[in-house]
Amino acid sequence: MRILTLAAAIGLAVSGAALAQPMTTEDLAALDTDGDGKVSQAEFDVFLDAAFVKLDANGDGIVTVQESSAVMTPEQFAAADANGDNGLSRSEFKIAGQKDFVAADSDGDGSLN
Repeated sequence: MRILTLAAAIGLAVSGAALAQPMTTEDLAALDTDGDGKVSQAEFDVFLDAAFVKLDANGDGIVTVQESSAVMTPEQFAAADANGDNGLSRSEFKIAGQKDFVAADSDGDGSLN
């Protein structure tokens, strides 16, 4: 799903067509709330929660294809929609994001840098 690139697309802390573009050093720095030079899973989870709220325009607790269309392709949406109900729950969104985090953690140290 490439949730990691949502940081740039949503405007980080929660400002896309930008999904195809990787996160920059500046994007990661914005997520690094404790300033240790790394983005931990906990810091990323905070971002995922904020991103979900930002995407859920009507506040009903479900992100629809339409609500996510600026930052996700239909294929990315479908991959994250585990139960196939055409809506992303916070849990589905977070699970997809956590998978992206693990995939991006190339050295397996539990952080992105």
